[in-house]
Amino acid sequence: MSRTLARPTPIPAPHRTAINHAHHAERLRSQLADFWGKPVRGLPHGADLMAAMHLTATGRDLVHDPDAIGLYFTMCANFADAYRTSEVWVAPHSMAERIAQHPLVNNDSVIVGYLEDAAPARDGLIYFPTPVHFDDLYPIHAIAWHMEGTGNDLALSVETITATRHVPARLPPLLAASTKLPRASYCPNGVTTLYEGVLSGYSNPHLFGAPDRATALALVLAFWELRSPTTADDDTPGEDTLTVPQHTSTGTKNTGRSRKDKRNNKSPRKRRIRIIREPAHASHARPTTATEVTSGPKWKEDTLRWEVTEKWQNRCPNPHQHRAIVEAGGECKPVRVRVKEHTNGPKGRAIDPRRTVRIVPDRT
Repeated sequence: MSRTLARPTPIPAPHRTAINHAHHAERLRSQLADFWGKPVRGLPHGADLMAAMHLTATGRDLVHDPDAIGLYFTMCANFADAYRTSEVWVAPHSMAERIAQHPLVNNDSVIVGYLEDAAPARDGLIYFPTPVHFDDLYPIHAIAWHMEGTGNDLALSVETITATRHVPARLPPLLAASTKLPRASYCPNGVTTLYEGVLSGYSNPHLFGAPDRATALALVLAFWELRSPTTADDDTPGEDTLTVPQHTSTGTKNTGRSRKDKRNNKSPRKRRIRIIREPAHASHARPTTATEVTSGPKWKEDTLRWEVTEKWQNRCPNPHQHRAIVEAGGECKPVRVRVKEHTNGPKGRAIDPRRTVRIVPDRT
């Protein structure tokens, strides 16, 4: 008689940490640099995407427009160079909603000031762990900008980036089948430029699920406004800096070993990723009602210390894995742990005799 054993419930993947987001953003930067600049059979993938965008905007094939061919090749090279030196930010989860509701994004007009003063970096990439959502657009997972020139000759380019699997969905079938998209998870779906006060777009935004030209510009300006302009060398409040290995595309693998290979085996280059802290852009305080007491004690202001005199206390046996176990449907049964006599609370405060703690009595 055979017995079938029930499979245990799989433990879901843990939430991404800041270092995971930093590696993800660095990989995205490297893949976009290769997409715009690395040639495949003589042409980068980015040029093929620009040709598809040109067709949806003008109705003409790019091969019949030699002036546009030279322009697009130059744009691809400039984008690739910019990505190689871009500053990279990881936004907090709350920033996606704040940008979607920003006045610049929801107004009918966008007022552009002096861009070189407003921009936190000349070339930048902001990655959204929680993408920016609009009703009729594809989710925006990242925004990139590139600034070329200075003064009156300054040109700004903005890219909106979405999941690659979304891009062919609205395109005509023949165009979707012939457009070479990156093998990476993300792909630019909109390119906008601003030069001498003229805002230009290079595609039919609806077919690519991208925001229109004014909205794309407003998105990057909204991010700049939510983050004060500083240089990478400044000790920026509200930001943490993580250093991760610079991601490079995989090439051919060396199968043989030699002394020369060992001598040239250098440590990987590092890149600095800037993590924007959540509390700096999201207020977690609940609005108080008339029935709530707003003058109660606070940890940093009025909390006193309390004494722990019992010998046993209920503790979680897996404090570091507690959250993952509970989210997977498991249970952490508390165990009784011997606790020495001590006091809890902010140091240097008086003792509060009314304070109680969850202590179990002595074992019999």
